[in-house]
Amino acid sequence: MKIGFYFVFSLLFIAAVVVGVYMINPGTFSFDLFGIHLPMLPIAVWVAIPVAFIVLASVAHMFFHSTKNFFAARKYKADLKKLEDAIYWSLIKEPSNTNFSDNELKKAVALLSESYIEPLSVESSDLSVRLKEVAKVILRINSGEYVNLKMQKFAKHLREGNPLILKNEFNHIDSEKEYALKVVDFKDKYDDSLVEVALDKIVENEDFYTLKKYAKGIGKERFFILMDRVDADDNLGLSIELLKDFIAEYDLDCKEYYKLSLVCHEIFEPDANLSLFKELSSKDEDATSGYLYLLFKYEMLDKAKEVLEEHSADEFKAFRALQTLKKSKYNFKSGDILTLDNICK
Repeated sequence: MKIGFYFVFSLLFIAAVVVGVYMINPGTFSFDLFGIHLPMLPIAVWVAIPVAFIVLASVAHMFFHSTKNFFAARKYKADLKKLEDAIYWSLIKEPSNTNFSDNELKKAVALLSESYIEPLSVESSDLSVRLKEVAKVILRINSGEYVNLKMQKFAKHLREGNPLILKNEFNHIDSEKEYALKVVDFKDKYDDSLVEVALDKIVENEDFYTLKKYAKGIGKERFFILMDRVDADDNLGLSIELLKDFIAEYDLDCKEYYKLSLVCHEIFEPDANLSLFKELSSKDEDATSGYLYLLFKYEMLDKAKEVLEEHSADEFKAFRALQTLKKSKYNFKSGDILTLDNICK
C-alpha cells in the first residue's frame, strides 16, 4: 500500500475511534505525567492519541523502508544498465571492466570483461533495440558480408586491430578486388594479416601486367600460384619480358626453374623459350634443369648432349638416362623419366 493511502485511511480510522469512544463515553479526563498536570480533554481524544502515535510510527517505518527500497531499486536498475553495457562491449569485441553494486552479480558476469560474445541469432523479441542492432551487424560480418562500419554508431569505439574490423576488411577484399589492390598499395596502413590476404587475392584475380609492380611483394610462392593459372587459352598477358621482370625478383632453385619451363613450354614459341632459358642458365646454374627439359622436349638432342657434357657426370642423371634411352631409339616420353624429385640429381 502506498504511504499516502495508508495515512489517509489511518486518519479515518483515528476519527472513527474518536467518534466511537465519544459515543460510548463523552466525559473528560486529566492526569499527571512526570509531575506535569495535563489538560482536561475528552476521553475519546486520550484514546486517539496513542493510536495516532502508532500510526505516525508505522508511517515513519514504512517511509524508511520505502526509501531504502527506492535506492536499492535504483542500484538494481543501474546494475542492469551496466550489465547491458558489458554485453554490448563484449559483442563489439571491446570488453571492459564494470563495477557492479551487487557482489553476486559482479561475480556472475566477471568473465564478460575478458570475453567476446558471438551472436547466433537476433530472432528473440526480448532483446533490447541497442543490442539487437549491434548483433545484426555482427551476424552480417560473420556471414562474409562487407558492412560500411562508418555508418554504425559503435564504430567509433573500435580500436585499431579489433577482430570485427579485421573480419570486415577481409570481407571487403573478397567482395571488391580493387580494394585488394588498395590494401597492397598502402600496406603500411593495414594489418599484416590483411596485406597477406590481399596479396593472395590479387594473385588470384589479376594479370601479369597489373602485378608487375608487386612482383617482389608477392614472393615466389605466389608467383608460382600465378603461373599455375596460365594455360594455352589464357596466358594472363604474360610475355617473355614480363617473365624476366618477375624472375629477377626471386631466387629460384633448380626445381623451380624446371616447373617454370613446363609452363613456358605450353604458352611460348620454341625459339623464345630456348633463348630465355639459355640466357637464364648462363646467369644461374640452377636454370639448366629448365633449359635441358626444353631441349629434350624439342628433340634437340645434340644441343642437350653439349650442355650435359659441360657438367659433371654426377649431375642431371635423369637427363642422362633420358639421353641414353633416346639414343637407343626407345619410345619414352620425357615425363616418364623426369620427375620433380629426380630432375636436379
